[in-house]
Amino acid sequence: MNNPSINPAESVVAGRNESPSATLAPACCPICDRAAAGPALETQGNYSLFSCPRCELQYWTPRVLPTAEWYELMYSGRDAKLLPLEPGHKYFLSDPKAPKSGDLLDVGCGTGNFLAAARDKGFRVSGTELDRSAANFAHEKLAVENIFPFSIIDFAAQHPAAKYDVVTFFEVLEHQADPAAFLKSVASCLRPGGYIALSVPNRDRWLTGPDVYDYPPNHFLRWSEAALCNILQRFGFQILSVQQQPIDFPHAVSMINLALRSGLTKKVTGREDIFFRDLMQMDAPGAAAVIHQAPTARQRLMASLGRVKRGLCYPLAGAALPYLRMRGYKAAYLYCLARLS
Repeated sequence: MNNPSINPAESVVAGRNESPSATLAPACCPICDRAAAGPALETQGNYSLFSCPRCELQYWTPRVLPTAEWYELMYSGRDAKLLPLEPGHKYFLSDPKAPKSGDLLDVGCGTGNFLAAARDKGFRVSGTELDRSAANFAHEKLAVENIFPFSIIDFAAQHPAAKYDVVTFFEVLEHQADPAAFLKSVASCLRPGGYIALSVPNRDRWLTGPDVYDYPPNHFLRWSEAALCNILQRFGFQILSVQQQPIDFPHAVSMINLALRSGLTKKVTGREDIFFRDLMQMDAPGAAAVIHQAPTARQRLMASLGRVKRGLCYPLAGAALPYLRMRGYKAAYLYCLARLS
């Protein structure tokens, strides 16, 4: 989430359903349908970021979901190994207010690392995942049987009788083009009094520069604690617990490294850094040209110097961390547990 630039040798991209050059949708909140509170907060390519004055959601427009193939390629690096649990997963599994057993559906389950952990804790687990490679990893490596190749909206429509005690969606809600339809579908999959647990990137986290992953068509929504609670209550959920991840060492290292950007790469190599947020918005031929461009000797040298620079940020982060924690700085994850009223 905090990698400030893209390595063309490790990047992938695929086509989207529509080009972002499509006509901009009206700047209205996708939850409240209220007009935006003033002009765009930020622009990136043909996208504009607005804020809702009622629910406090920040949303990009236009919002067109990428294809399943785009996700498969963009996240292909995760399919080769078992990833560690994310903070949101750990918050749920240790939350004293969360259920400890029952039927659990994880939306956007990825390679199934959370499903395997929840199963070990006593849940009967199922998941949805559009990335076929990730789903295959969960089947073959973790023996997770019930993974459906649908979005939650399609799953709810095609399996109306399927009901669960818990529906989880970690690092999924920020990707949604239609969050209202998403949350309605989640609610329809719950038994009476069922629980939801989720995490999203916290827009109130400490940032010293742009998070290159936090742009469309990867992310369409930016969440704060207030926006998340406002909107979940609007859809009939009672908030049980909220956790903003406190600043930690890895986040401090990344933010100090980002703050110390010097522009040296352009001076030495004659080329601007290629950011993930820009790569995502290129057409397929342009992105492919960037991805497959062989790095020059100077570019390889700069990559090595970049790793050295990041290493030098470790003692700085260690020294700064007590102060950052004292001041209440936040890291990336915003977790919430709620129950259907």
